[in-house]
Amino acid sequence: MKMIFSNKIFSNSLWMMLEKVISIFGLIFVNALMAKYIGPENFGKLAFTTSIFLFVQTLAWFGAQNILFKRFSQNAQSGLKLAISTQKMRQFFCVLVSAVALIYLWLYTDPLTFIFGLGNFIASYFIVSDFYTTYNNSQLISYVNAISNTIGLAVALILRFFLVLFEAEPYTMVYPIIIIALIPYLLRKIYYQKKNKKIYVANTKKYNKYLFLTGSGLVFSTLSIVFYTQISNIFLAKFVSFSELAIYNVAMTLGGAWGFVNLALITSFFPKIYEEKQFEAQQKILKQLHIIVLLISGCALLGVLWLGEWIVAWLYGAEYSLSSNLLPYIVIGTALSALGTISYRYMIAFNAYKYLAIKMFSMAVFSIGISYLLINRYGVFGAAICFIIVEFISLTIANYFFRNSIIFKMHSNVILPLKSMKKLEN
Repeated sequence: MKMIFSNKIFSNSLWMMLEKVISIFGLIFVNALMAKYIGPENFGKLAFTTSIFLFVQTLAWFGAQNILFKRFSQNAQSGLKLAISTQKMRQFFCVLVSAVALIYLWLYTDPLTFIFGLGNFIASYFIVSDFYTTYNNSQLISYVNAISNTIGLAVALILRFFLVLFEAEPYTMVYPIIIIALIPYLLRKIYYQKKNKKIYVANTKKYNKYLFLTGSGLVFSTLSIVFYTQISNIFLAKFVSFSELAIYNVAMTLGGAWGFVNLALITSFFPKIYEEKQFEAQQKILKQLHIIVLLISGCALLGVLWLGEWIVAWLYGAEYSLSSNLLPYIVIGTALSALGTISYRYMIAFNAYKYLAIKMFSMAVFSIGISYLLINRYGVFGAAICFIIVEFISLTIANYFFRNSIIFKMHSNVILPLKSMKKLEN
């Protein structure tokens, strides 16, 4: 099978992987240092506020990330006009939703949790403002993201190291959280302004209306994804303990650390998939992508089965030892999530915004029930099992009703030759 994988796509994937390697493994080492220092209880509080502000970021983006990526891939100038003209709307949503979240934290949690939330709000504001990351990925210049993220991470790592070294108060850990978002955003903005002419948009209302109408369907689907991936964190914090949440968070961090490889490949492949007009050629690319993701996932599973217990003990210590037992479950769930991302982005090519909104809402409702039952009965193991079940159903059954079972046929194509798939289609 001939690989439809240009040098530019390969190079961009490598840069994206390098960025994530530095970011993820740098954060793992620093978070491990911090987790040992502040303990599972306080580390769980940080994980709790991070989960809350993932909801905030998703609402504030209003589905724009996927819309912009597709628009950038098809017409960069048109995408930039859309991104720039809707910037203030996204920032307004971020402040508005953050205010609600912070009021909740102020009224119903302790001061440390509120301060962690405040730091996550500031970081979220810069993340929501940063459309440059999506633009760079779509134009296959991810090296800009890699370099800027590395600089931001390095500054945050040094700061966090000295905070631990000098035994600073736990609340000071919010400063690195802000720096990790702020510095890359500023560097990418400066690079963009140097390389591109200023764009003037005559009618911003038109673009805001377009994003509102198009994103209103997509935001519910993306919000539902965050909801059913983060609901276990919320339930663990509310019904079990912050310490159990910290253990689960460590397992999710280590078990999902390798997922950047799959995401980088998926992101780099999809501009080619969106550009390709011929069905047969498109299916060949999709089949190659699925096979690569499955191979990478298999290697990750073998890795955690062999080294998982040692890695947790070395990085986090005895207080987090239970995390090593969760790692295989998290790797399997992460693999299913990556395969689901392929289906999700492929469906976007068919403007499946309404279907995805209904699907993700249904999955969110389903995840509430199953996570509540499993976490109350099995604690952190229930959360890990829930992760696998929800991702599997989201990947398969929940996608198979779309457009004459096109996702089922795509999955069949991974196993069967394309000729056999055509018979299925007929």
